[in-house]
Amino acid sequence: MKEAILMKKGIGVLLIAGALLSLVLLAACGSDSSASPGQSEPATSSQPSASEASYVSSAVGANSNSEPQGISVTGEGRASAAPDIVVLGLGVSAKASTVKAANSEVQEAMSDLLDSLEDDGVQEKDIQTSSFSIYPEYDYRNDERILTGYRVSHMLQVKVRDVDKVGEVIDDAVEAGGDLLQMQGISFAIDDTTALRSDAREEAMADARAKAEELASLAGVSLGKPTYITESSYAPSPQPYFDRGMGYAMEEAAVTEISAGELEVVVNVNIIYAID
Repeated sequence: MKEAILMKKGIGVLLIAGALLSLVLLAACGSDSSASPGQSEPATSSQPSASEASYVSSAVGANSNSEPQGISVTGEGRASAAPDIVVLGLGVSAKASTVKAANSEVQEAMSDLLDSLEDDGVQEKDIQTSSFSIYPEYDYRNDERILTGYRVSHMLQVKVRDVDKVGEVIDDAVEAGGDLLQMQGISFAIDDTTALRSDAREEAMADARAKAEELASLAGVSLGKPTYITESSYAPSPQPYFDRGMGYAMEEAAVTEISAGELEVVVNVNIIYAID
């Protein structure tokens, strides 16, 4: 009886093992069927796909189109005129034992200076405070710092629109401010440079055209129309003139003489011409 039972169990184990082996064989056959007999796996290609090739072509075209096409030249034009505005940097400065005393001197002198400018026809809109300062001053003796007083300064930026009257304005300011007057500089300007820029621009365009025509002739090609134009301009002016001893020179002269000279406006253009 026991021998029959053991035999049945052995047969059952063999049946289960055979079923598992069949499943393994079927799985192996299924994976091999995806590739044809004797055919290896396709190699990975380094060539771009159709969409990738189209993108590369577009990128190359964009790069080539970004380069200037044609004849590129620069032209320069200049126009000059006498300045019609003079800018003065002047004011008053005083030193006293206290800030209140120094400020009182400055305010009194500034009132006289403003009255002088008004009498000479300088408009209120053309007078602007450029700086106002209060600070202590010291003297150094035997490595010791000694307070000597306080200095108060009030400086103005004054536009004089009558250039021929600048000398008179300065002389009257010296008389009004007295020993407290400070003159820090003088500069010149042109109020409206529109007409000058137009003249300089016309000259710059003609200069660029002449250069482009010469280049086209040397290259044996025909010059086409402009395809690109840019402009830059500036109006250089002389550096402000500073003279710490100006007050003494003005006292000696009957009338202070100021030389305005001329100012120049410069226009530069960059043009690309097509080649026909």
